[in-house]
Amino acid sequence: MISKENLASVVRRYGVLFALIAVFAVFSFMEPTFYSVRNILSIIRQASITGILAIGLTTVVIAGEFDMSFASLAGFSGVLSVILMGKLFMGAIPAWIISLLAALGVGALNGLVILFIGVPSIITTIGMMTLLAGFTKWLTGGSTYYSAKFPEIFPFLGRSFLFETIPMPVVIFAIIIAIYVVVLEHTKIGRFFHAVGGNPKASEHVGIKVRKVKFIALLISGFMAGLAGIMIGSLLGSGTPAMGDGYLMPGISAMFIGAVFLRDGVPNIWGTVIGSLLLSVLTNGFVMINLPFYMKEIVLGAVLIGSVSMVAIFKKGSIPGVNLL
Repeated sequence: MISKENLASVVRRYGVLFALIAVFAVFSFMEPTFYSVRNILSIIRQASITGILAIGLTTVVIAGEFDMSFASLAGFSGVLSVILMGKLFMGAIPAWIISLLAALGVGALNGLVILFIGVPSIITTIGMMTLLAGFTKWLTGGSTYYSAKFPEIFPFLGRSFLFETIPMPVVIFAIIIAIYVVVLEHTKIGRFFHAVGGNPKASEHVGIKVRKVKFIALLISGFMAGLAGIMIGSLLGSGTPAMGDGYLMPGISAMFIGAVFLRDGVPNIWGTVIGSLLLSVLTNGFVMINLPFYMKEIVLGAVLIGSVSMVAIFKKGSIPGVNLL
């Protein structure tokens, strides 16, 4: 017989997964087309882009820092790739590579300011978020940019399908998840991320280069934001001044929702994946049942507050990666 303690432990560890299943079931009951294969693939595609951004953030938070700039960086990278192809007539692959390198450069700059100058990560990345938003508006001239001269391969990362069924963002997301599971759970660098985030002073004493590990985490977040950005540009077929704005709160929420899953307040990849799917199901479901547009913001805000509160309870008031002073 299952004891109350064991049942409570199961609910606490897997409650987010149960919530995902329950929400999916409710929307399926309310709108029969919700569980169609086409709509499920649409849900997963949307979750994939949010998930890639949230995985980058998860890496930084595991290492003990925070990144508020990832969504603006995604928008900047996406717009940069579009401008390079549309205005400079560059091929898609060179434009994507340059955009990814630019994103890595932003991650490196965040790392230098945070780790070598000593500015708290949340302050640094809020500043970077604002800076990148300005650059993105400058690149687009404040309006949507589209060109009839985009390369034929331009839609590949966002709108193509594997086996004419599986959206390419889902394929890329699955590959990233597989790599992350191996790296974070089964390699030395993965153990270093957790050690540095858990106790940086002890990590330093045993020979782990704390600043180097955190710098790598910020580089990874930059790369993930750049990748997500060029995928968004490919999906939309254009560049917009606010391209990444809608991904900031979902990305943060997915990470904190995931921190409640499995590890009692510790961010983890599987939790982030489940969190991304839950948010995508909610957003898609609201559209399918014709709820007012503002309900998305209301629910997203409530989910974020609730998940952060749960993490604070598990961590006895400490929010992973959030240090203002």
